[in-house]
Amino acid sequence: MKTESTKTILVITVGMLVVFMTTQWRPALILSMLIGVVGILSKYLAIKIDFLWMKLTWVLSLIVPNVLLSIVFYLMLTPLAILFRVFSRKNELFLKNTSPSLFKEYNKTFDKESFKNPW
Repeated sequence: MKTESTKTILVITVGMLVVFMTTQWRPALILSMLIGVVGILSKYLAIKIDFLWMKLTWVLSLIVPNVLLSIVFYLMLTPLAILFRVFSRKNELFLKNTSPSLFKEYNKTFDKESFKNPW
């Protein structure tokens, strides 16, 4: 996939400026000015910065979703499942075999219409 290196340089520069404006972290300002000037003066270095930026985004795309899904699973879904299991009195999935048979009896009369839309 081809990208435009000048747009990438602009995005990195503006991003570093936003980081500086919100945190007053001086290296972000210096890095913003350095990347901006290098991007303007050298097309070759702008392409190299764009290449490195795209590789960084590719590596992050492999890591971040797994980390976020793990956090959601272990911090939200696991406690909910434990609470449900502790406070639930019903055996809705029939995981505990408490009856002599696993078949259920339904006293329902079936007509022609009940087979047209089974769901």
